[in-house]
Amino acid sequence: MPPKILPNSTVASVWPHLAHPRQYVAGVRQRMMTCEKAHGNAHVRIGVTGTGQKPCYRIFHLSGQNTEIVYGSYWDNHDPLDNGDAVTLSWSSASMKIDAFLKEKINWKAP
Repeated sequence: MPPKILPNSTVASVWPHLAHPRQYVAGVRQRMMTCEKAHGNAHVRIGVTGTGQKPCYRIFHLSGQNTEIVYGSYWDNHDPLDNGDAVTLSWSSASMKIDAFLKEKINWKAP
């Protein structure tokens, strides 16, 4: 079993430990695309209380003043958390965008 993940972990840093990496990242990307379409940008943080095999994640966007606004928080199966906007110390201190990372991992090539 992998050790507990670091407080600054990201989807990219836990990729080798994910139970179902492609499905996980594809679901995160889909949620992020919805946020980006609605708000112009999207970022993701993961939950850091586990081993990184099936982390919860939080999607947020930045306002005009660079304030983080929570779009939603989700289980690893992409279902919403009951209290998705609750502020906790369980989220990573680092965030990332996902498109370039996913495209690299699935060897995507533009048509």
